[in-house]
Amino acid sequence: MSYKIRNSIALGIILFLVVGIGGYFSFIYQPGKIKKYRAEAKEIESKLQDNTLQTSAITGMQGKLRETVHRWNNRTKEIGEFDISSQTYGYLSDIIDESGSLRLNMKYTGTRATPKYGYNTYRLTGTAEFPNIFRFIWLLENGRRLYKITTISLRGEEQTKGNQEFPTVGLAYDIELNAFYTPERSLGKRVMKPDSVPQPITSNPFLPSILRLTPLNVRNLLDIATINVKAVAPGKALVMDQTGKLITLQVGDEVYLGKMTATQPQEGTVEFTLNNGGIIETVSKKIVFKEKTTRN
Repeated sequence: MSYKIRNSIALGIILFLVVGIGGYFSFIYQPGKIKKYRAEAKEIESKLQDNTLQTSAITGMQGKLRETVHRWNNRTKEIGEFDISSQTYGYLSDIIDESGSLRLNMKYTGTRATPKYGYNTYRLTGTAEFPNIFRFIWLLENGRRLYKITTISLRGEEQTKGNQEFPTVGLAYDIELNAFYTPERSLGKRVMKPDSVPQPITSNPFLPSILRLTPLNVRNLLDIATINVKAVAPGKALVMDQTGKLITLQVGDEVYLGKMTATQPQEGTVEFTLNNGGIIETVSKKIVFKEKTTRN
């Protein structure tokens, strides 16, 4: 075999090996590696997505934790492990000292208990002036102890006191109150007293336009229902009270329930404007001449 033929055969074998090996790497080995690497890349990407979700979830939980801790540190209510009537009455007495005087009757009416919390129910009755009962209810609802009003009824009542000229309008109240307690000791930790205060009272919605009771004559003013007019002049009048005393009145002078507002000398009358607990009226008093009697 000639040298040329041998070289051709050797080159052919080398070419076959190069093509075979190249084909194996190009069409068998490398595609397998690429598929494997792609599968590994997808797995890594999936894990990264899971980590992103977990990181987002952790961030959300950290936010909720901060909010919960903030609410816990800034809570305004405390709940004791138990509630007894004397404890509640003492707490209400402290509120009364701050709200103003009111009469209070407290009656225990029942209890309700669950595994996590419970409350005793009390009925509060009494009387108070509107500003005091308003502040009492506000301080009760906004105080540091957890008490909740479930029902309330208010009824206005006119009251007179000894030497008080005008009657006051008190409120008869009836309140159902729940006093809460819980076995969770951490909720009983003392909290700061709220800084806010109730708004000042500028009006009384229970004050009637017309009073049922007539104001008392505590200043011993002249009662025109008991006088006799003796003489009338421009702007003046001479009257006699029930004791027989003569009194000179001028327009603008104060009398019981009102003032003298006008005189009519030609008619011999005197006018008074009276305010009887919201009822405004004008009353005229006239000179009454006694008829002479003759003897037969």
